[in-house]
Amino acid sequence: MKKIMLSVLSILLLFSLIITGCSSTTKSSTSDSGGKATEVSTVRLAIDTAAGGSFQFRAAEKQGYFDEQGVNAELSNFAYGIDTVNAILTEQADTGLAADYALLNSLGKGDMVVVSTLTRGHERSLKDNQLLVRGDIKSPEDLKGKKLGVPKGTVTEYIWAKYLEANQISEEDITYVPYSTPDEALVGVKKGDIDAVWSSGALKDKFKSIEGVTQLDDLESAGVTIDSYLLAKRSFVEEHPEAVESVLKALSQGIEYVGNHQKETAQMAFEQLKVPEEDALKDIERQNYVLGFSEEDVKHLEDMKEWLEEKGILKESYNLKDKLSLEPLKNAFPDLVTVE
Repeated sequence: MKKIMLSVLSILLLFSLIITGCSSTTKSSTSDSGGKATEVSTVRLAIDTAAGGSFQFRAAEKQGYFDEQGVNAELSNFAYGIDTVNAILTEQADTGLAADYALLNSLGKGDMVVVSTLTRGHERSLKDNQLLVRGDIKSPEDLKGKKLGVPKGTVTEYIWAKYLEANQISEEDITYVPYSTPDEALVGVKKGDIDAVWSSGALKDKFKSIEGVTQLDDLESAGVTIDSYLLAKRSFVEEHPEAVESVLKALSQGIEYVGNHQKETAQMAFEQLKVPEEDALKDIERQNYVLGFSEEDVKHLEDMKEWLEEKGILKESYNLKDKLSLEPLKNAFPDLVTVE
């Protein structure tokens, strides 16, 4: 009897080890409603907590769209898009997101690739991103001799350069005042250390509440859009193209949900990020969530990349088209990819 019990225990132990071994893989099998086996892939998605930056990801997770597409999505929060890029570089995430300026400055570090556009500037977002000024500034010409606030290392550097260029103002005629956080900029404007800033979303209302601050212009006059992109390590895309394709399909569903359920999305923003629903609604309205990649996207990035190179800001040399990996996007949504 003792030998029989030992044999049974040995078999149970072996079975347990087999089950444990299967559960530790990044892929597992389940069944859909028709009983057909489907593959589930785990994908680590780094997203930001900045205003309106990742609502489509959060909606896709909460509404179960990732699950529907066979993706076990592990979402990790980071403060800004650039932090999600660093998460990829340090192997904390498989995918990340970044606005154009940060993206271009990061593509030469490690072998990362662009998978899709995530947001594109449009009329609402351009009008929402406003040039706010204080004191006696009544026209662009009045910016000469003034102190212009700029969060260093961000796309605002590019916006200022293009706006001054459009208004024939030399950078030698102004003084840039760098700041690290929105609160620092608010204090700078209140104290008179900063005469003009670019701001959008709920933050711009805080600037406008400062006595003497008015709107001079908006981003449309600068001839600049701010777009953002989904990126990943090239090796991950090449080894798991179906998983990337499934993520894109889930994000498409998330985008549709956000567009059709703005109030519910704002409630989700409060639950997850403690962003007041009123502020979240403003951020949702100004965002233009998309998927795809076009010749216009290429031109937008190439123009900004050329400026970064001319200014000596871009340190790593690379060919932009070598940094595109669009096959999963083409397979998921062939009509949304118009790049040859």
